[in-house]
Amino acid sequence: MTLNVLNAGFAMNIGLNVFPGEQEAEERPADSVSAFSSTEGRFAEHFDTSSHSAVIKMMMVTFGPRPVDMFSEVRRVGDGYVVTLKDGYTLHLSGHELRRTTAAARFVGSDSGAMENANFALAVFVKRKQLCSADSSINRNFDAALSASLQGETAFNLLKGMGMKRFMRRLPSHQLIGKDAVGVMEAHDFGASLIRNGVAHRFDRQYRPDRPYVYVLDNAGQTRHHAEKPAGILNGFNAVEPRFGESFDVSSHAAVIKMIMLRFGQSLTDMLESVTPAGGGYEITMKDGFAIHLSQQELKQASQASRFAGPDREAVSQANFMWAVYVKRRQLTRFDPAPDNSFERALSSALKGDTPYRVLKDLGMIGFLRLVAADKMQARGAAGVINTFGYSSAFVLEGVQHSAGSKAPVARSYGYMLAGEIPAGLPIDSSAVVSPTSDVPVGIKPADIWGGFYQGVEGNCVTVSAIKAAMMKYGQNPRGIYKSITPTRDGFTVTLRDGCTVHLTHDELKKAREGSHFKGADSGLLKDANFLYAVSAKRAQMENHEFRAAASFEAAMGTLNDGESPGDALRRLGLYAFTRQSSVQELAGGVIGTLANFRHSVVVVDGALDDYGAPTRLRTSGWMREDGTALKLV
Repeated sequence: MTLNVLNAGFAMNIGLNVFPGEQEAEERPADSVSAFSSTEGRFAEHFDTSSHSAVIKMMMVTFGPRPVDMFSEVRRVGDGYVVTLKDGYTLHLSGHELRRTTAAARFVGSDSGAMENANFALAVFVKRKQLCSADSSINRNFDAALSASLQGETAFNLLKGMGMKRFMRRLPSHQLIGKDAVGVMEAHDFGASLIRNGVAHRFDRQYRPDRPYVYVLDNAGQTRHHAEKPAGILNGFNAVEPRFGESFDVSSHAAVIKMIMLRFGQSLTDMLESVTPAGGGYEITMKDGFAIHLSQQELKQASQASRFAGPDREAVSQANFMWAVYVKRRQLTRFDPAPDNSFERALSSALKGDTPYRVLKDLGMIGFLRLVAADKMQARGAAGVINTFGYSSAFVLEGVQHSAGSKAPVARSYGYMLAGEIPAGLPIDSSAVVSPTSDVPVGIKPADIWGGFYQGVEGNCVTVSAIKAAMMKYGQNPRGIYKSITPTRDGFTVTLRDGCTVHLTHDELKKAREGSHFKGADSGLLKDANFLYAVSAKRAQMENHEFRAAASFEAAMGTLNDGESPGDALRRLGLYAFTRQSSVQELAGGVIGTLANFRHSVVVVDGALDDYGAPTRLRTSGWMREDGTALKLV
């Protein structure tokens, strides 16, 4: 099938192909405020597209008015389009879905081209909402997703759904200054206003902005992040050395934060999934999905204690924020038998130092961290962290170790790096692909978690028990366990909840169905379990599990099938941030989790453990002991 790239003006006529060069790339709408507008809902009608309109207008002003300006790529495929958003997410939008959106959106205005482009952008958002929703009624039906979205969306959800995450910034309203400065201000409900030249526009009405914060799109700022020379981060801030006789070491934290800045960008919204001012502090979600509330007082305490120093005040401030986030997560997740498990206590303990591996995990990097040989750090632009001794670490850039103001060759055999962005596979028309998962709606738990599928050979019990626990927590269908599953020409691109992205080929999936040795009476459940196993094996290969999985996909499956430590498989499913220590008593009381001893690992559901496909009451079994490892999903 021939794919025609829409590099210029979007054509509403599905049969019309538009080719490069027909319009100037730098074209912008003459007046984005009046080009089109949302309409108000009728009396007692749940209808509000003001957020959609405001966000799309801001995208048009920032990037350009056409779909190929607002998105990374738009390709014609049959009666529809394959669209790649600026965050790398790829979807297929049918002509029928586009027409349904155009009929329902009720955008009005004098510029028919602008309205067509706005309807296209809205349809892309709705399609992504459908594909990513955990609600089975929305996930399986575009019209249901469209109806739900047209009742109103927050500007934050729209910006992320439109692929704008790496460009979006949240600013105090008074900072939105300058001629033609544009932002989006959320209303008190699920609507929003476009702010331009200090005036709020909504439903063709104008008024004074009345909210403290606005969202903006920083296209130029993103370019600066990627173009910034490493020296700026190297020298922008540093950890200070401890005083004589002092137990103080934040070198691992400084080195890890520098590596994160180089990988994702220096702003907080680059390094974290989301940061929202709330309740006298910040609601923060890390890239692995772990959420915390950090108070202003805790941020102040942490910033004063870190003693980060350097000529770049902004870099010091951002490093202190990340340090405070680390301390807060440490407070919430590290086991501390003392009754005073306070932020102050966690801060005091953190100041004594930590390993780079634990710092990376507590900053939400579990989906990206890789243990690599030192020669991998020699490449141009390569950034890493090595443990030098004890709890001390050094930042490594292009093979040079930087520590306490000095430089030296890398002195360790191994260190840590963060995985780079993985290019998306070539997209295809998803309607023509045989689904790799069952037709069980997202969020629906297995009808028979015991005999539906179970372990067929010794060795992969940790993976089996983790898959069963995940299914009982998030539903049988892998689409509810992972962030997204996107068909590509040779297989599937899968993004996990912790941000890890893998490419799985059709051949590898076929090998996994044989290599898992799963058995069971439910073919749909087996299909889903084997897909989860295949993705786990692919991730093991990417991470070179047990220092041998990188050799081949078969070798990676071998590392899953010959015994593992409790928790490894839950992490490979992308669920590290949602895994907590538990107890045999808690599991016996009905909490969903896994239980492992030195020989075996089992899932526990409603107080029953899995005995190779048969449920057995935990309380009356030989597993009712204190020497096992109990984990739960929260």
